Formats: sequence, structure tokens, C-alpha cells
Amino acid sequence: MSCTTLRHRFDDERKKGLTFARALEIYQDVEGSVAAHRAEIEELIRGQTDPEQIRHLQEHITEGEQLIQEIHQLHLH
Repeated sequence: MSCTTLRHRFDDERKKGLTFARALEIYQDVEGSVAAHRAEIEELIRGQTDPEQIRHLQEHITEGEQLIQEIHQLHLH
């Protein structure tokens, strides 16, 4: 699942009332997505692929890392 899709899912869940279980599930999905993007970038670099593709994936990684940080900063009440 893409980081953008996960961001939308997180925002929707937050509006409805985010539970700890859902936050944890989204967090794990984002970590997996970021890891997959990093692995893909490594392959693209080795294959000397179009730098635009690498830049695009880096944007997804940045978005995913920002979402991970946001989840890290959640407070339970």
C-alpha cells in the first residue's frame, strides 16, 4: 500500500476516532511501505535507472517517515 493511501487512511481513522489498534496497524503498514520503497530505490540505483523514478520514491519515503513521526507523537487519553 502506498504511503499516500496510508496517510488518507490514518486521517480518516483519526476523524472517526483512532484506536490504538488501528494506529499500530497503520504504523506497521507504513514501516513496511517505507522499507519496500527503500529496497526499490537500491535496485534502481544499481540498475542506473531514471533519476526521476528514484526522486518519486524518495518523496514517498519522506511522506511515510513523516506519518511514522506523527504516529510516534500520538498521546493516549
